[in-house]
Amino acid sequence: MEIGIRQHAVLYALICRCCFLNGEDEAEELIEEITVAYGRRRGERMHRLSVENKEDAHMNSFLIHSEWQGKEGENISATSFEKDRTITEVTKCAWCDTWREYGLLEYGSRYCRYIDKAICEGFDGGFDLRVTSVLSKGDPCCRFEWTKGADPEFISEQRIDRKWILPFSFHCRELLQCARDVLRKRSKEEIAEEAEREFLRIFPDAIELFSKEENI
Repeated sequence: MEIGIRQHAVLYALICRCCFLNGEDEAEELIEEITVAYGRRRGERMHRLSVENKEDAHMNSFLIHSEWQGKEGENISATSFEKDRTITEVTKCAWCDTWREYGLLEYGSRYCRYIDKAICEGFDGGFDLRVTSVLSKGDPCCRFEWTKGADPEFISEQRIDRKWILPFSFHCRELLQCARDVLRKRSKEEIAEEAEREFLRIFPDAIELFSKEENI
């Protein structure tokens, strides 16, 4: 089956739910560690690409090296550019819509809490990010404010080339691997195994997601 945002969103939320089902006390700590590890990996990979492309690690290269692309209409956002900051407002998000559809918003919303700052930290672009509103909390949009400006003309030209987009099958596998790595250190690998079983009950045709290596 085709793996997309829906599968990625459900997998993440199930990992979170299984963390809580296996112990309320340290669930939040585990979820934060898993999400931050996953986000930093993404940021570090984006940074390596910018270096390979002989670009400085700044907002321009951060924005054009995004690793995912949704289907048309799944996500709606607008970005504005100022001298000393870049602002993106997301008014429709397929992750948030999926969590609501499957009754997993309570768990999935933790992704919004940790992921974007972790990607920035991994990228090490010398800028900070403020998330001032979040759809999964009931706000009218997700609003991201980066403390650096960017060149909209450069970004528009570079976005034509999407060679650095990675499939969501890759992102799902990497997310699960980060979860396994964190949970293994705590001798709680059964949480990841439980999340995988729950995921396959919802998406039984996605069995190959866990049995094949991604060739990237």
